[in-house]
Amino acid sequence: MDFMRLNKPPVDKIRKYGAKDFRANVDDDLERIEFWLENSIRVFDELSCTPDKCLKCVISLLRDSAYHWWNTLVSVVSRERVTWDFFQEEFYNKYISQRFIDQKRKEFLELK
Repeated sequence: MDFMRLNKPPVDKIRKYGAKDFRANVDDDLERIEFWLENSIRVFDELSCTPDKCLKCVISLLRDSAYHWWNTLVSVVSRERVTWDFFQEEFYNKYISQRFIDQKRKEFLELK
């Protein structure tokens, strides 16, 4: 039982330090998404989380379509690849770079 408790992400503690849930809402803009990731990293740094603990904590903050995206992704990659660095790279590719492209496309189309 104690072993299980040690491996459980400290959700209450990271929330107390300011970590927020991420749902990947369609109306989330690029700045909000970047802030969420940067804020999460700041909280994990403040708590001196190891990379493994960072991964567990960040997954505990994913909700709705963001959690579904992550579960789908990890179901098709080898377990060894699923690391904190892998999460950050895939999160960036999925939510930040695509939103940036969409935002620039919209700005371009709105030029008069």
